[in-house]
Amino acid sequence: MESVPNQTEPATFTRAGVLHGMKLTAPYSVSALPFGLAFGAAALGVGMTPGEAILMSAAAFAGSAQFAVLALWTAVPLPVAAIILTAFLVNARHIVMGAALYPYISNLPLRQVLPVSAGMTDAGWAIALQAMMNGRRDLGILLGTVIMQWPVWVGGTAAGALISSGGLDIKRWGLDVLIAGVFATSVVGLYRGRDDIWPWIAAVAGTAGALLWLPGNWYILIGGVCAGLAGLITSRDEEKAA
Repeated sequence: MESVPNQTEPATFTRAGVLHGMKLTAPYSVSALPFGLAFGAAALGVGMTPGEAILMSAAAFAGSAQFAVLALWTAVPLPVAAIILTAFLVNARHIVMGAALYPYISNLPLRQVLPVSAGMTDAGWAIALQAMMNGRRDLGILLGTVIMQWPVWVGGTAAGALISSGGLDIKRWGLDVLIAGVFATSVVGLYRGRDDIWPWIAAVAGTAGALLWLPGNWYILIGGVCAGLAGLITSRDEEKAA
């Protein structure tokens, strides 16, 4: 398996690559369905209409970020700047993910790369990067992952919203707990060892302090910012030590 991109073979963007990406993603795409259902139900729980929930999933296609902004949705007036910043912080990992993928497709024009990358998910990125590291440098693979995952996410949202609008109590069925579970399992999966402990402590301290001293749902932003700053400081210390 290649560890670095082979620059002698330019990347392509082909229909065959799209089909290959769809084939690779098919076994995993259904996993987005329960989360789409949970988001659709939760969105109605904070006052969205089914149409608004479906539109958000179709336009944003950002599962964890969409769950995060729901906590801010009930504020009056709607904190647009806070919602945008929250979504950015939750999705900031995509900057690093995109940087890892770009060397394999750097010869392609940005007018092709950027629209496809806008639909990139964690699973889609991993699938596309693995394929490209194995020698198949085709942007179509990433597009194929999007084509397989987007309709499942939007369809799940629609089903969850429409069922909830018919009187489903998400707490009765435990879908509200699923939201917390999404974040809990994501955090556990991201823990790499002792080097991560300070960002975790900073996140807990910032969140707790904001809960005690600030109104509304600002604890989400404060916790994220504190964790990000702690992670930045920690990474710089590691670079100096190396």
